[in-house]
Amino acid sequence: MPWIYGQLARILLERRAIEHEALVLTFDDGPGSSLTPAILNILAESKAKATFFLLGRNIAGREAIVRQIAEQGHDICSHGYDHLHSLKVSPFRAMSDIKRGWAAIDAALGTMRKKYPFRPPNGKLNIISLLYLLVRQVPVVYWSIDSGDTWRRQPDSLRVAQLAEKAGGAVSLAHDFDRKNENTSQYVVETVRAALAMAADKGMQVLTVSELLDLGG
Repeated sequence: MPWIYGQLARILLERRAIEHEALVLTFDDGPGSSLTPAILNILAESKAKATFFLLGRNIAGREAIVRQIAEQGHDICSHGYDHLHSLKVSPFRAMSDIKRGWAAIDAALGTMRKKYPFRPPNGKLNIISLLYLLVRQVPVVYWSIDSGDTWRRQPDSLRVAQLAEKAGGAVSLAHDFDRKNENTSQYVVETVRAALAMAADKGMQVLTVSELLDLGG
């Protein structure tokens, strides 16, 4: 059931992005001390908004960056706390990790929302976690294009721009955690710049996940 749900959710999200000719830039595993601010600067230059799926364990010491993301009007969502593969841990540990991730975001923002849209680490959910999210009415968000920034051999930094243009819309996945390899960080920066330039050239709207989900269709 979780696998089927994930496949359907991914397809429906992609169709909605294409229907509305939208580019949705999403970033997982942050915040990073240097890469996240660099991405925020690029987005500010382009007057564009993006969505950040924060990893709870990376928030400590970077609360100011989390607040900066929120203050600049970007979507803040959750990627859990410890990036657990929900099929490799007990179902209830996975569910607890989701809650802990939400709590870390609330602590950084000084809020009490208690739930945020969720992207499953590795795109995997177990039945307990899925049912918990459905009962809480939490959007489970996947993606349609992987930038390839975590692949052993990274593709061309134009990958997201080219595939999104070809499809007519996309929800892209990249990662903004701190890297030991500066070349990888630069690859992410180049990917973002190229995607935003394509969207501007083709008249494609750049939306957050929340904006996309709020649209009809």
